[in-house]
Amino acid sequence: MIAPFKSHPHYTAAVWQLEKAQLKGKRELSRAAYRIRNAYAAYDYAVNYGKTE
Repeated sequence: MIAPFKSHPHYTAAVWQLEKAQLKGKRELSRAAYRIRNAYAAYDYAVNYGKTE
């Protein structure tokens, strides 16, 4: 789910958070994955806002 964001900053910390959430169960893992994905998507939007492709 977060593989497309591998080049973004703090990727290893995000992976570590997912591994930590995995120990708590499927529900916590899913919540953490969506939270991280949304944060990276917002970061991507903020960095690329107004740029031409």
